[in-house]
Amino acid sequence: MKVEIEESKLQTAYANACDGVKDFMESLFGKKVFEAAKPTLDDYKTIRTYEDACKALGEPIFEDPNNLPNHIIALMKLETISRALWGRNFQPKPDGEGSKVYWYPWFALWTKKEVEDMNPEQRGALLSAHANTGAIAGFGYLYATNRSSYASANFGFRLCQETEEKAKYFGQQFIELWAEYLKFNFTVGNRLK
Repeated sequence: MKVEIEESKLQTAYANACDGVKDFMESLFGKKVFEAAKPTLDDYKTIRTYEDACKALGEPIFEDPNNLPNHIIALMKLETISRALWGRNFQPKPDGEGSKVYWYPWFALWTKKEVEDMNPEQRGALLSAHANTGAIAGFGYLYATNRSSYASANFGFRLCQETEEKAKYFGQQFIELWAEYLKFNFTVGNRLK
């Protein structure tokens, strides 16, 4: 019997494995296969976990002595991950003239099927949202003028990335942390493998 495994999936499994499993995988496939899986500031795709970000930055893993709320801890971890994803040479700086574009992870709160399955009243409330301002910071939201509520997400610079590709990776790979930070009651999809 022959089994084929994509190298990227093997490296992801290695990066998420405990030390004993890593030793087993190294003895089975050889250490060289996993050298590329070590977190580095030179390749953002090697940052697969918060712990990887800390390792790449040379920072200790955050221990919470004060019992901070979970969404605050998640934000702190996301900021650390964001810095690691920026890499060794990127220095983000706000641009007062607006000539530089930064990317923020984009989240869909409803799948196409969920929208199709909504009753007419729910769908009407969703689709009657003001279309021109529904995603200012890359976070979709409803804008309801003269209604019972108003929600806005205008800026998240510390969590921005310099490319759309990196922002997408940041949002998908760390979706559980984003969900904890944003505190919405939605189901979490799959991470990138």
